[in-house]
Amino acid sequence: MQVLDCRGLACPQPVLKTKEALDGLDLGEVQVIVDNPAARDNVTRFAQSQGAVVETTAQGSDFVLTVAKTGPGRGAPAEITGPTPRPATAAPQVVVKVTGQYMGDGSKELGRVLMKAFLKTLSEATIKPRTLVFYNTGVYLTCAGSEHLDALRHLVQEGVEIMSCGTCLDFFGLKEQLAVGRVTNMFEIVETLSGADRIVSP
Repeated sequence: MQVLDCRGLACPQPVLKTKEALDGLDLGEVQVIVDNPAARDNVTRFAQSQGAVVETTAQGSDFVLTVAKTGPGRGAPAEITGPTPRPATAAPQVVVKVTGQYMGDGSKELGRVLMKAFLKTLSEATIKPRTLVFYNTGVYLTCAGSEHLDALRHLVQEGVEIMSCGTCLDFFGLKEQLAVGRVTNMFEIVETLSGADRIVSP
């Protein structure tokens, strides 16, 4: 069994190393060792998204993940060499990236008001976003105490996915205060932004 020692590696390196190992494996297991809950959760989510089964055990302050690949991943079949064209009538896939607490530069008070109006208006837009990605100080908007939680929860009810950067939540000490959506990692952020037809930033 291949063993990946990912202790001390910053996001998204544990996920990328796991991806590389699974890509080179037809069937079998890979063992991934990480030293923090964020990396454990990121690797687990990625492996499960690829159809793998993950078992986790704690060893002191570390986590040992046994990732079992039981079949081909969930990606496109090998004979498909490019993205499947979307029907002409389908709505574009829009991703909104929120990198700060305020909308625009200049007055923070005005920026706060504009951000509140922006998030509230998203649910009423003709073309609704598929995903909202929050990173840097933008993660404050998805945490307890944010005045934007009602608008964000309404978007979730409308089928919009809300993701907040785990590294950013850890940096600001907000991991336990996340109030809407889920934690994500840099690999998934890059994949989400790269797969969008349009990227909107308030």
